[in-house]
Amino acid sequence: MAKGKERKPRPIITYALIAAMALIHLYLTLIPPEETLLFYQTYSLFPARLFDGIYIDTLLTHVFLHGNWVHLIVNCASLLGAGVIVETDLGHLKFLGAFITSGTIAGLSHSLLNPPSTVPIIGASGAIFGVIAVLFLLMPFKITYALIIPLPSVAVGLILSIIELYSLYTPTDLTIAHDAHIAGFAFGCIYAFTVDKKRALKGLVVALIVLAVMYYIGVAYGVI
Repeated sequence: MAKGKERKPRPIITYALIAAMALIHLYLTLIPPEETLLFYQTYSLFPARLFDGIYIDTLLTHVFLHGNWVHLIVNCASLLGAGVIVETDLGHLKFLGAFITSGTIAGLSHSLLNPPSTVPIIGASGAIFGVIAVLFLLMPFKITYALIIPLPSVAVGLILSIIELYSLYTPTDLTIAHDAHIAGFAFGCIYAFTVDKKRALKGLVVALIVLAVMYYIGVAYGVI
């Protein structure tokens, strides 16, 4: 009797992460304002406080907090667009590893670059950038809705990288931790190589070719 096709895992971790973030935010909108403030003060990532050895767990907990519904919805939509594909391809544990470690590294990198800062950071963006980076290198031609518009993941990765690098050096919104986004993406690329070096190397070559073509078109049409 012939074996059937191997069943791909359902992206239950992606759905669980989205549900957890949504439920936490809903809870924070329902409790009294003073309790909400205390919750944010306890679980947000404060770089200065981190290096005093206080609330080290906030390297992880800050990932699950969001400032408002728009912040939450944008992150959840991006995670859904990239996470479903990555988890289905890599499996639950490797996907979760990419999300958690990218988010933690993103928060730590921001803290190392801004050690005296008492401005808290929250949100899953760094973790999601890591997941997108894995998708970008391992599955460059997969169509993703991470940017709402359906695009190949190589295009999404390059677009986000360019935007974030530009935003880091010409900041227009100081409330956004672009350095954390870049760190999450960079770690996600490293993580992709640990998962499958050959696929990641091929994805990197594809990305460099696409980037060169984009640059050539930009120069030819006077955009660059």
